[in-house]
Amino acid sequence: MNKFLIRAVFLLSLTTVLLFNSFSVFAAGDEEPTATPEPEVQEEESDIPVYGGVPVYGGGIISPREGEVIVEKKVLNPATGVFVDHLGPTDPKYKPLDIITFQIRVQNSAEEELAEINLVDTLPDFVDFSSGPGDYDEKNRQLNFKVENLVGGASEVFEIKVRASHQSTFPEEESVLCPVNVIEATVEDKTDRDESQFCIEKEVAELEPQETPEAGPFNWLLLIPGLLGSMSVGSFLRRKTK
Repeated sequence: MNKFLIRAVFLLSLTTVLLFNSFSVFAAGDEEPTATPEPEVQEEESDIPVYGGVPVYGGGIISPREGEVIVEKKVLNPATGVFVDHLGPTDPKYKPLDIITFQIRVQNSAEEELAEINLVDTLPDFVDFSSGPGDYDEKNRQLNFKVENLVGGASEVFEIKVRASHQSTFPEEESVLCPVNVIEATVEDKTDRDESQFCIEKEVAELEPQETPEAGPFNWLLLIPGLLGSMSVGSFLRRKTK
């Protein structure tokens, strides 16, 4: 009897456990899964600033400054005829007394008009002023000129010509000289400057080869009287010593 009760209780407990597990699986399968919240996408702010509507590297937003002026100076390459920023010792060179041409571009990078831009071009040593706009101060070796009523975004281009000095004025120990020409623009309290290097090479005088006298019968004939005279003097001296 006790064994029968124990088996009955065991079967009842097992049946209860199986029914509970089946109900739990059925209920879990009918439940709708909870949606995973999507992370909010924030719009990234650009690290590239804007200068006059154009992206500029650096950070932040930069607006055009009032009255900003940009000056650019270039020198003519004597070999290609193209204006370049600089000419170094390994680039084509000018010769003494050559004409050297510079190009100057003045630009108003602001939106408002610039009433007056003052420009000063300072010439280096070993060149002499030839032509250009404005007035040349020989004592200070400076060319002064102005640009008036330059509207926003506009630019003007000028040319300045100098002549390389005679090489007698160059240092004896140097065969190549590389001066630097400087231009400076001023608008009220704002300034900008640029420079351009070029090189002048001394000319080396070529020695003319000396002509070697041609040997021939005529030259030998000219030598015969001298030889005969020498032989006569020698014979006379020999007879006198006997």
